[in-house]
Amino acid sequence: MSSSGDEAAPARKPLPCAGRLLLAALAGLLVVGGTAPLAHAAPGPSRPLAREAAPAPLFITGLRGTRDIKQQINVYSRGNVTPLWSWVPPGNEPSLSCLRESYGVTEAKWAANGTRIAAIVGNGVVVVSYPKGDLLFGACNHTNMHSVEMLPGNRIAVADTSSSAAGGVWVYSMDRRIAMEPIQRVGGLPSSHGLLWDETAKVLWAVGTDRWPQQGSDSPAVHGLLVAYRYDPVGDQPLSPQAVHTMRQSPALGEWPGWYDGPHDIAPVPGQRELIITTDLSVLVFDIDRAAFVSPSASGVFETRLKGFSSHVRERDDAGQALSGMKSIGLSPTDGIIYAQPSWRADFANTVSFATEGGRQPGFMPGGSLYKARWFREMPGWPTAR
Repeated sequence: MSSSGDEAAPARKPLPCAGRLLLAALAGLLVVGGTAPLAHAAPGPSRPLAREAAPAPLFITGLRGTRDIKQQINVYSRGNVTPLWSWVPPGNEPSLSCLRESYGVTEAKWAANGTRIAAIVGNGVVVVSYPKGDLLFGACNHTNMHSVEMLPGNRIAVADTSSSAAGGVWVYSMDRRIAMEPIQRVGGLPSSHGLLWDETAKVLWAVGTDRWPQQGSDSPAVHGLLVAYRYDPVGDQPLSPQAVHTMRQSPALGEWPGWYDGPHDIAPVPGQRELIITTDLSVLVFDIDRAAFVSPSASGVFETRLKGFSSHVRERDDAGQALSGMKSIGLSPTDGIIYAQPSWRADFANTVSFATEGGRQPGFMPGGSLYKARWFREMPGWPTAR
């Protein structure tokens, strides 16, 4: 499904938007003071860690704003309700007023080996230095966007979640602090939702559909697509399709009548040449070396990390769709799975969820609605673009 976080988004569903352990929510209220674009908050009091204890893992999420409250991008230490770092869009950038034209933060992720954060805020894309918080790059494209990924050669890609055949991936040069136009628009991937740079293969992976997944009286079949784009870091047209991998024919959604199943996110399996793809209905695994989607019974990811998974959303378990509706997913070799899974018939979640082999872990409620949540670290075998 598609969600810009803007109530005025084009025709789409209305927005309101593994184991047996019960979800114990950690409630917290976020306060970002003043009008400065960067606000640092000291961690709240906690018991000192034992000498041998590993530091708590960090994760990042974006909180949806309102007419009166700006969006936030926050970095947390797991187990601490106070953000370690927080950023709000500046109010003194006339050329980036698009950041407040809608209220969602549909992507925020670790970039450039942790020296930057790339995000979709409102109707624009931004790159912010970390931890200083300077706005290094911004661009408005006034479309429905769901992901962003930095590319080598000081460029950045945006998933343009358009309903037309022109939807796909836009590429911007970051040579100027504010970009007025992309250097390339690559179509053919409507409902584009997720992007991932693959340094090993030197390709950009993207997920979307072959046609807009909203049903009509004469709707043809819909299929999810995983596309690998070759990348030229110096060319005027840097992206060109290298391979297109087609998913099964998309079934209609019981959760969202009038829509077909489609991809939402793409994430790497640490230390392996595999990709995790979430859709409206399920989670898929793609083996890059075999160039094929892998069945759950043949997937180590399912056997070790997702077997017996149960959702904190009762309706998803009752429908036999415990893995449905995940807007984002991330795997860490040491800290398990982080994911954002909204309530039934909702686009935005209010909980950052965690799971490890054998069970769901206590979740985290940041005090606002969110679209995605990600581990804030470099993943083995998947270095971010520099």
